[in-house]
Amino acid sequence: AGAAGDQQEDLRMAAILAVRGGMSANQALAAITRVPAEILQVDERVGSLAPGKDADLLVLTGAPLDINSFVRRAYVGGRPVF
Repeated sequence: AGAAGDQQEDLRMAAILAVRGGMSANQALAAITRVPAEILQVDERVGSLAPGKDADLLVLTGAPLDINSFVRRAYVGGRPVF
């Protein structure tokens, strides 16, 4: 969680910085996807990719925690939005 007024796009940067600080890439990615969904008790719908879950995802040009990767496509509910 961030401070009030933080932008959602800052989540990926927070994860990148966490990796630079010693957190594993898998832990950092889970910290901005699966773990918040579990905490909010919505993990049966979101937070990871699995059959029956909402199909919200990003297609990136590289690894999710690579600072040089950028969003190529975005899907919400399985439909392209970007």
